Amino acid sequence: MTQEEKFTLYTLQAFTGCDFEAYRNRGEAFRQRLSGAVLNALQLPDNWRTDCEMRGEWGGAYPVHLRLTLADAAGLAVELVSPSADSPVWCALLTDARTRSRVPLSAGYRFEPATLRTTLEKIAEYTRAGFTGAGQLVAALRMGGHAA
Repeated sequence: MTQEEKFTLYTLQAFTGCDFEAYRNRGEAFRQRLSGAVLNALQLPDNWRTDCEMRGEWGGAYPVHLRLTLADAAGLAVELVSPSADSPVWCALLTDARTRSRVPLSAGYRFEPATLRTTLEKIAEYTRAGFTGAGQLVAALRMGGHAA
């Protein structure tokens, strides 16, 4: 894939861990473009803030590593990581900086932005209702059928 080619959801779903690694290894601009394509496919609700790893600041283990946060949920983040040379799956984790906990939300071989978007909408709803810890949120998500 060249820098001018457009990423589509199909392209992101068809990429293997090795494809993601090869694209990341082309440099920071390519990695930023890859992360941007994932964010574009997610079509996040306005209340979510985004950050992405560019230079290995969060360990550098994944070609795409996004942190999604809510302004009114201090300390909580949803981390989304792409397949890599070490793992063939997309993984979403709910992290709580206050307790240093990391709770898996989902893992799968296909990038499913609609499913993740629904989970993010539920997280926003549940935090507004007073569920402020990662454990509480995951329990509520599981009871509602929105987490693995």
